[in-house]
Amino acid sequence: MIGTLAVEAMLFEAACAPAPGLVDRFNPGAHADMDIFSFLASSSALGPGLCACALAGWQHRGPASALFDQLRPIGMQAEQAMYRATRGVNTQKGLVFLLGVLTAAAAQTVRRRQRPAPDVVLLAVAEMTRGVVARELMPLQAKPPARKLTAGERLYLAYGVTGIRGELEAGLPAVREGGLPALRAALEQGLAVNDALVQALLVIMTTVDDTTILHRHDMATLRFVRQAAQQALALGGMASEAGRAYVAELDKVFSGRRISPGGAADLLAATWFLHRLAESDF
Repeated sequence: MIGTLAVEAMLFEAACAPAPGLVDRFNPGAHADMDIFSFLASSSALGPGLCACALAGWQHRGPASALFDQLRPIGMQAEQAMYRATRGVNTQKGLVFLLGVLTAAAAQTVRRRQRPAPDVVLLAVAEMTRGVVARELMPLQAKPPARKLTAGERLYLAYGVTGIRGELEAGLPAVREGGLPALRAALEQGLAVNDALVQALLVIMTTVDDTTILHRHDMATLRFVRQAAQQALALGGMASEAGRAYVAELDKVFSGRRISPGGAADLLAATWFLHRLAESDF
């Protein structure tokens, strides 16, 4: 059930539209090497890997940090399945890491006979990833490794942003305090699932240090994206005609400038996963 919900989250994130600059069911956004079918293929291919992460969480006994280490080889195998499905295109590599940790934490929560409420699952996530920034990023300031740095490592040295590692260690504040309340409020307001997802995406975009944007552009572009998302919300977002028109225009602007808020998209998938997990019958 947990693996299935993770796949659903990936598919819903990819399908909701208009998602400014992102691949969605309307267009490929800022991307020239992928489209909605790339995401359908990779999401399907990642299902077994995310089920394996959930199984690892269910079976694990011992320190939470040891489970985090167990997930890495599972994630690497899942990445290879993704690349085979997309013929070498990186569609959801960051999401493998994020949802892998979440599925394992969710399974641990259920095994402990606890309801998988977002706060409980995110506490397990924080426990599992405690110290990851200090272990993997902070030492880079003193002595960068001889190997080629990852994108996340380069951005940490350039801007001091901790990326998804920092988000996970903090218990995903962009989801807990932003995306999830926004999603639930939109659904309670009567918005369709599609529009509620886009609304949550906008809220996430206003706060997160999106490493996809920083990797492709710079801090000024990230600030522009945050301000644009704030303006969309000020106009009512997907709950108003003015807001919907503005979001559609943002999609054109972001796509034209090749701005892809991929980090926010991953956190949106995490938002939907936690929302569905909480309402499921375990």
